[in-house]
Amino acid sequence: MAPANQRQTTPAPRHLPGRKAKAVDPDRELLHFNVRLAKSRQALADTNRLERKAFREHARVENAVAAYTRELCSLLDERGFTKGVSLSRIPDGGDSVLIVQLSDLHFNERVELPSNRYDFTVAAQRLAKLAARVKQLGVCYGARKVVVACLGDFLNSDRRLDELLSNATNRSKATLLAVDILRAFLLDLRQQFELEVYAITGNESRVGKELGWSDALATDSYDLMIYEILRRGFEGADGIRFCGFRANELLFSVLGRTFLCLHGHQIGANTQKSVQEIAGKYAAQGITVDYTLFGHLHASAIGDYHARNASLVGSNAYSEAGLNFCSKAAQNVHIVSGVKDGSATGAIDGVKVDLQDVSGIEPYPFAADWEAYCPKSAAKLHSPSVVFQVVV
Repeated sequence: MAPANQRQTTPAPRHLPGRKAKAVDPDRELLHFNVRLAKSRQALADTNRLERKAFREHARVENAVAAYTRELCSLLDERGFTKGVSLSRIPDGGDSVLIVQLSDLHFNERVELPSNRYDFTVAAQRLAKLAARVKQLGVCYGARKVVVACLGDFLNSDRRLDELLSNATNRSKATLLAVDILRAFLLDLRQQFELEVYAITGNESRVGKELGWSDALATDSYDLMIYEILRRGFEGADGIRFCGFRANELLFSVLGRTFLCLHGHQIGANTQKSVQEIAGKYAAQGITVDYTLFGHLHASAIGDYHARNASLVGSNAYSEAGLNFCSKAAQNVHIVSGVKDGSATGAIDGVKVDLQDVSGIEPYPFAADWEAYCPKSAAKLHSPSVVFQVVV
């Protein structure tokens, strides 16, 4: 043990000349600590409150959609889609199969432009014209089977103000009207062909705000609802098969050829490169994609290995004024032919069917009184809307 005079002592703190050491106030330190703790607890409470609110809103949407779907399905089970309808016999033979590339129908949108007009009636006329053209092609190519590839965007969006103002009615009624018109379209084709129906989701018909890529989120869509209503309504009908619905991407085969269905919002500016990259993903799994079908841009382009579809709408105010881009209403039809000794040896031919002019075309019947928010005012459908926004 070191002598007392050699023991180490803690040196006294040094301070600058002329400054006194600050005395530590325990009460003040405790107060600061409590303030920081209160702020942290309040921030956590605010976060929890926002999360609970988001969960409640999401649950309300899910519950409403589920209840709506159950009610619709129960009504369809009672009525059925083919009651009172005489389905013709499917003809024998035929070495060709037609593929109807159906996309971007945007039911519920109203367009009033010098170059274009669109509403539910025009949509019903354009689909009737498309069915007539498909029947003509079926006769020319000896086809007895039609594959209807639905590539999304059955309903118009209502997320932007201009989209909301252009809609004829609410989305629930629009869903029923879309089902009415598509039912008539499929029955029209069924009078001459055996039908297979495939479908995927688009980006405009989603229920929520977020664009989802997972099945759970992407299928929260009116595209799925309309497909499922049609599937249940036609269940058991001879010659009409609903073969599958997928989120974002789907494969199907026709006469030994593999077709890839996309909506098109996942394709970049370089279309050929994007399509080849997506097809390469399947090639790595041992699947050869012979042809890719997509829409989204509302402009038809038929190439060697892919085909982009136009829309049933044609030009609207956004495309003409916002993008300086005009387009015609059209849909693509593809003829897969050339089967010999059980192997596909022929070509895939694509045809753009111009649907812009529907003069003299009788529209499919639908519940027209649902087309406007106020059934008493049919003039509302084609009158300008004025919205007053009050800011408090």
